[in-house]
Amino acid sequence: MLAPLSLLYGLGVWVRNKMFDWGQKKSTSFEDIVPVICVGNLAVGGTGKTPHTEYLVNLLHRNGYGPIAVLSRGYKRHSKGYHVAMPRDGKDSDGKVTAALIGDEPYQLYRKFPFLIVAVDANRVHGINELLKLPTTPQVIILDDAMQHRYVKPGLTICLSSYHRIMYKDMLLPAGRLREPMSNVSRAEMVIVTKCPKALRSEEETEILANIPTRLDQPVLYSAYRYGRLVNLNTLEECDIDHSTDVLIVAGIADPKVMADYVHTHYRLLDIISFGDHHHFSDKDIETIKARLDGVNGKENVSDGSGRQAVIITTEKDAARLVHHPAVNDELRQRIYYLPTEVYFLKNHAEKFDKIVLDYVRKPRAGVVKGSNLTIGK
Repeated sequence: MLAPLSLLYGLGVWVRNKMFDWGQKKSTSFEDIVPVICVGNLAVGGTGKTPHTEYLVNLLHRNGYGPIAVLSRGYKRHSKGYHVAMPRDGKDSDGKVTAALIGDEPYQLYRKFPFLIVAVDANRVHGINELLKLPTTPQVIILDDAMQHRYVKPGLTICLSSYHRIMYKDMLLPAGRLREPMSNVSRAEMVIVTKCPKALRSEEETEILANIPTRLDQPVLYSAYRYGRLVNLNTLEECDIDHSTDVLIVAGIADPKVMADYVHTHYRLLDIISFGDHHHFSDKDIETIKARLDGVNGKENVSDGSGRQAVIITTEKDAARLVHHPAVNDELRQRIYYLPTEVYFLKNHAEKFDKIVLDYVRKPRAGVVKGSNLTIGK
């Protein structure tokens, strides 16, 4: 029933993209000054942009690049305009930078990487210009979820597609989740199929390569998730809990399936409370979560008679919204844990990915002239 609306939506997207292709809308390149890497996708949410951005940050930092900046729109933040969170000493937030100010995913990056510049601006051209005016300018700028923001022309675009909802099995909005036609994958330098099973069958790889319309010079790589040790929301330290512990999952992400499968395998999963992607938890939501947690903590649900309390396991992104929530008291915070997510590549694809990225950033560039008040693209 929604297919006709998808056709109309697709026509609008086609016209907009052609206006950029024909120069009627302007794309600004910063290529002569600084490497700009875009991590994006064709679909709405759920492809793993933040874990892949973290992989990029680690790769660049490990190879001596810095400062590194990540520029995001700051989806569902409570602020407007340009905001920047500068590198700091120590792991914890100083309280001035919150998920409400810069958004949950940028705040997650800010907490995880003390050396990282994290900025938000819906106008990416303006955001990059502001970053280039900092006293110490970034050596590399990573654009989070900016494949559709064509006002900036990145030097390297990475297009992600989830294995569980791969682009060629999807449809345009509103009938499906695609923001633009699959053919527009041509704007990317590479495609990564994310959230793959650890053992991707050769027949599946053949099907993927046959159906994604890539060029010969456009590699298709495969990545998967692995989880780190649980982190307690109260102490923000890694820890372990007994595998027979009763667990309630609280997730405000597009696709909690991979996480739920992991928790079910390792702990005693009793229930899942699922919210929409980037959900802002209300006081009522917290009360609902508390009530459900108390419900799974009854004697009839304790598997070994030890009286062990049930706990909440949530995502790192949700933890960024819960850690400073006024309705989450110390007692509840002690019973909340989050699962850090890490990306790894299948086969030898890490080597291929790392080489493409490092070859790109190593290209000689003029850089910013110190003392200049550079503004590009106005």
